[in-house]
Order: sequence, then structure tokens, then C-alpha cells
Amino acid sequence: MLEKAKRYLTITKVFLKYNLFSLLYKDIHRDYISNKECTCSVDLKNRSNAVKLRLAFEELGPTFIKLGQTLSKRSDLLPPTYVQELEKLQDRVKPLDFNIMRKSFETECICGMSEGGHVHSPVCYHCGDILDIFDDFDTKPIASASIGQVYEAFLKGKKVAVKIERPNLIDTINLDLAIIEDMKPILVKIIGTGKNFNFDAFLYEFREMLHRELDYRFEAINMKRMKENFKDVRDVIIPDAYMDYCRENILVMDYIEGIQIKDLTGVDQETKSRYARIIGSSYLKQVYLDGFYHADPHSGNIIARNSSVAFIDFGAVGTIDGELKRNMLDFFYAVYKKKVDMATDMFLRIGNLTEEDVDIRNLKRDMDDLIADQHYGAQGRKSDRYAILALKHDISLPAEFSTLERAVLLIEGVCLKLDLNYSIMNEAKSLISEAMKERYSPGKIVEGIQFEADEYLNTLKNIPIGIDDVIKTIRGYRIEKLQGKGDVIKKYRLLDEMSKNLFLAVVIIASAYLIIRGEGNISLLGIFGFAGGLLVGIYSVIHS
Repeated sequence: MLEKAKRYLTITKVFLKYNLFSLLYKDIHRDYISNKECTCSVDLKNRSNAVKLRLAFEELGPTFIKLGQTLSKRSDLLPPTYVQELEKLQDRVKPLDFNIMRKSFETECICGMSEGGHVHSPVCYHCGDILDIFDDFDTKPIASASIGQVYEAFLKGKKVAVKIERPNLIDTINLDLAIIEDMKPILVKIIGTGKNFNFDAFLYEFREMLHRELDYRFEAINMKRMKENFKDVRDVIIPDAYMDYCRENILVMDYIEGIQIKDLTGVDQETKSRYARIIGSSYLKQVYLDGFYHADPHSGNIIARNSSVAFIDFGAVGTIDGELKRNMLDFFYAVYKKKVDMATDMFLRIGNLTEEDVDIRNLKRDMDDLIADQHYGAQGRKSDRYAILALKHDISLPAEFSTLERAVLLIEGVCLKLDLNYSIMNEAKSLISEAMKERYSPGKIVEGIQFEADEYLNTLKNIPIGIDDVIKTIRGYRIEKLQGKGDVIKKYRLLDEMSKNLFLAVVIIASAYLIIRGEGNISLLGIFGFAGGLLVGIYSVIHS
């Protein structure tokens, strides 16, 4: 309790220092037409307030730095001036002495037991000294941030990077999270979020993100997963993780030699343009083909290596489920093909809304403007304009979409610094072709049929239940009993034929329904059912 009171006092002092409590009474002017180059008093005041918030978050340490960085990804919820300023949050702090960092190696013992007693593990940090476990270990850090420090080392003759978490960090973060929970009403007013902002859901997402970033084993798994996705791509390098040496607060991975994209100089334009294309196309693959992507791809996390690029730092990643990935790919396809109606429909699906929930005419008009600008406008960053569109029409997009859009915006910025003429639309054609080929490949169809066959068969099985009763009623008595009554037999044969046609019609209609309402392979099976029904119908007409 005493520690919480002390932390409350520290936070209050920082908020007073930067006069943040005055922001409780500010007016965001969301309906005000703003411009980042505008010198109007409203713009200048908002920009000044955003700078104060950034400086306060930097001073308060890791929890608030991460909070600001997470908020900067939500351009659908925050005013543009706040998004732009929170993106500048710096996570560089003075490094701790290695003797202090040694406490982080006090991990649990992983040694085993046998009949003879204790069996020492050569990779046990608890029983062994860190300097003895590695062939060589440089105790001077090569990077230092609020959560951890990175060191160079050699393991079995190979150069590796060792990331170590700062000791006792989790206690401070848990304390901050409890205080942020208490301060929710104040923070919502200070930050200036939109009316559709669910702060409780945001805090839950924030806690989960922090939990994963504080457990380096998640990052090691992310690295392994990404490496698997790019095993057949020669131009993209993903470092490997050494799982036997990784712990909750220790990460050991390949050391990637090269130049960070942000520091790339003395390279001809042709080479820079090639790097931009590799980065852009590889990132679109992560998103639209793999559904698993690097969520913080700034220029410091991408390294140029001869004719290839390498991604590093996989503490923050994003995943997209199957339905959202399909909708986002369809949205991207519609933008690429300049199909305004389709793009609008997909945008609403992503936001889980219908045309009745928005001013559809104005939304389509704005969508048309954005698509036209994407294709014909001046070069520059454009990926954030869809989040701004959502903000304008009060469409609350899923957190995954907002996180992704911020990541794509970073990639777009990286590529544009390398090549002023770069356009993400140039990478679209090959990506869409590959994505569609994968979606409708024979392997995917068979896999989908195996997975969803039971559901599809149950749907079809339920269709004839009522139809069977209708057929029996129409047939009436058995036709055999009507021998010798020619006119009556003809009538019943006609009715029998009508019953078969009725059943066939129901199958065709049901298949059409599955095409319209179904998702993925269910829709595909509906196409097969519809085509099959039509063929049977045509055959019946020809041979009747």
C-alpha cells in the first residue's frame, strides 16, 4: 500500500509539472477542419497539449511509454495531433551496470535429478554463471530500453544477441496498471479519446500486450513462427531463437549483421528502391497471406544486408483471424480495382456494421475520394486515411485493424524514405494474385471440405425433411394400385415429376443461399451444389 501511495505521488507530481490536469477541461474540436501545417490557435493548442502528454509519459517510465505507444496505433480514436506526437515516444534510457542486471539471471533451476542425485544442466542460469555458459559475453550493452538491455555474446562459435529484462520491472508495471485502472476517468479526458472508445477493452488489450512483451519466451516463439513463414523467401532474413537458452526474462537469438534502414547512407537509388520493394512485398505477405505480422516495423527494426533485408525485435506482433483476413483482402482488392461499392461494403463488414448504421451516401463519396487519391494523388503516406474515415463516420474498427493500419503506415513511411516514388499499390497485383490462388487452390478446397463437410451435409440433410413429406403427399397412393386407369396414372406421373423438380429447385435455392451467406469453403461448396443442380436440371429437360 505504501509503494502504491509513493507511486501515486510521483505520477501526480509529473502531471502537475506538465500541467496535464488542465487538459481535463480542453475542447478537442473533433468537427474542426484541422491541418498539421495550420497555425490556428486550436491546432497550436492541441499540438502543445500532445507534446506535454508525450514528455510526461517518457518521464514516468516503461508502463506509460508502452501506453502512449499503444495509443499512437489508434488513429481511429485519437485526434491526429496526439497520434503524431505519441509516435515520437522514445524508449531509450541510461543503461544499468551489468552487476545489477545479473539479478535477472536468478531464474528457476532447470537441472534434473537421477538416482545418483543432482544432474547439472549446462544451460541452467541458476546454478551456472552467465559468463561461463556462453563462449564469450561482452558485459557492455549494445542497446538499452526501459524494459531490457541487449548484449553481444558468442555461443558454440556463433555470434548471438542476448536480451535481458531489467530486474524487479514487473512489480513497478503491476503497480502502474493498478493506478491506471483507478485513474480511468481522468485519463480518458486528458488523452481526449472519441465517444466510441471502450477504455476497459483497451486496458485489457494493453495488459495482454504487456504480459507478452515481458515474457521473452513469447518473442522467441514469434521469431520461430515468422522464420517458418519466410523459409522459402531468399530476400528476407528472420533471426533464429535458441530455445534452450531462453527464459521468461532472457532471450538468446541470432545476431544480425548489417545496417539499420534508418542509418542507411551512401547507397545508390536503385539499391534503395530494391530494398523498398522487398520490404513492402514481404510485409504484405505477412498480413494478407500469413495473417501474422510484425506490429512495430519502424526503420530501426529492419536491417539491410547486401541484397536482402532482415526484420528484428518480435516483441510486438499481430494476428488476423480467417474472416477478418478475408474481409481485409477483399477490401484491399476493391481499393486496388477502384470498386467503391465493394470497398465500402467490406469496410462496413470489418467494422461489423450495415448500410443502415451509417450515412451510406456520404461514406461512399468519401471512399471514392480516398480510392481516387490512392491511385492518382501525389505520392506520400496514405494508409492512415481509412482510420480517419472511420473516425469521421463513427465506425469503431476492430483493434486488429487499427494496429495493422498503424504498422502498414510505418512500413509505408520506411519505403517512402527509401524511394519517394514508392506506392504500396504497385505491390498489390502479385500479392492479390497469390492470395486468390492460395484461397482457391485444390489443397485448400479439399482441406476446407474435410473440415466443414459435416456442417454442410447437416445443412443439406435438413432441407429434404419437409420436402419428403410434400413428395409423399403429392404421390398419394402407390402408382401400382392405379393400373388400368390411364388418365389418372398420367396425372400422378406428372405430379411425381413435379415433386422431383420441386426438390431439385430447393437444392438449387439452398446452394444459392450458401453462396450468398456462406463464408470460405461453405460458399465454395454452395457453388458446386448450384452448378450440379443446374446440370441435373438441364439433363432432365433434354431427356424428358
